[in-house]
Amino acid sequence: MPDGRLTVSVGDHGSKIQLFQKRSGGVFYRTVWNPASGQKEWKSLRTRSKDEALKLGRLLNARLVTGAEEIRRGKVTLGRLWRRFSAECQAFLDNKPTTKRDTCFRAQILIAYFGEACEVDRLGPDDIQGYSKSRRAGTIKVGERALGPCRDRSVEADLVVLGQMARWATGVRQADGSRWLTSNPLAGVVRPRERNPRRPIATAERFEATIKALQTLESRAKLGPERGRWVRMQLALTLAEGTGRRLGSIRQLEWADFDRVKATIRWKAAYDKKGREATIPYPPTLFEAVWRLQRSLGAVQGWCFPAEKDPSRPMDRHLFDKWLRVAEEAAELPKLKGGLWHPYRRGWATARKHHPVVDVAAAGGWTDVETLLRCYQQPEAETLLRVTSEERRVGQAGLGGR
Repeated sequence: MPDGRLTVSVGDHGSKIQLFQKRSGGVFYRTVWNPASGQKEWKSLRTRSKDEALKLGRLLNARLVTGAEEIRRGKVTLGRLWRRFSAECQAFLDNKPTTKRDTCFRAQILIAYFGEACEVDRLGPDDIQGYSKSRRAGTIKVGERALGPCRDRSVEADLVVLGQMARWATGVRQADGSRWLTSNPLAGVVRPRERNPRRPIATAERFEATIKALQTLESRAKLGPERGRWVRMQLALTLAEGTGRRLGSIRQLEWADFDRVKATIRWKAAYDKKGREATIPYPPTLFEAVWRLQRSLGAVQGWCFPAEKDPSRPMDRHLFDKWLRVAEEAAELPKLKGGLWHPYRRGWATARKHHPVVDVAAAGGWTDVETLLRCYQQPEAETLLRVTSEERRVGQAGLGGR
């Protein structure tokens, strides 16, 4: 060509492959006609060598002629995959609205980086590594929004979504019975993991100091609504420390969920992150604290934590964060890096390591025991000392016939 670009054809009419460069000295691409879609399909050959491009072109032509490779009926692009996944995948559709919103946003980030036309089955370890690097550096933009730098935990969560979509596509059958995606291209690809995740624990001392600060704030409150705010925060913190449940479940409790006779609390599926309903028994000490705070509030029915301006709705979760931080500052406690309410959930789980893990998971609302063990229950100096102080040794007799 006049500008120095090369265009070469390989094969006979009907299976002709065209090799070309977009610019002089650039990478070679190939195009081949797809009779199913009625369009030409093109992809990069990832080489600037004419000889190498011709070799690859002739190899593809031979495979097409012998039937060893067929032109695909249609590309599984990232854009198409997300649209179908979000409209058809039942596991996604069954998620709670907050979870779906989070998945949607992560899908937008993936599409912003890879592009709508990215062929999913062409993705590999190098692509994932490139995405991880850009995501951590904060160079990806979703529309006009610059995301900014992030930790490996966010990168991993993005790639979990991509993996879920790819796995789902391998189970989707086409009209002729073939699978939409023949295999998961991300199988075996290692996702980045947070090396030093922030998982602080709220100690018993922190709980006692915060409760004391809340009681002081209550005693200093001049108006009824302000006083009620600090009483409800005492109730929320008491439940977080005593049940290990997520704030999302606690803040949407109703007084009818407490059974005084059976000493149980019903955790409704509608307000549970995993959509599981459970009725869990609790000790008298917890119920005594709850009844004391209920009497102080003068509450009988409805939400345990109603919004101050609209009692027909539960209080916004961001206000829970705000008022807890006010109490912690009043108690002169430093802010825990990595959470406000969740550290109480970790503390609850860690204090119960000696109980059967199945029971701890059921009582605390975990559906995945592995997550409980890996992310919540943590080593303690006391229990570590018990391990290192073990005097028992394994003798030959104890090994049996080995």
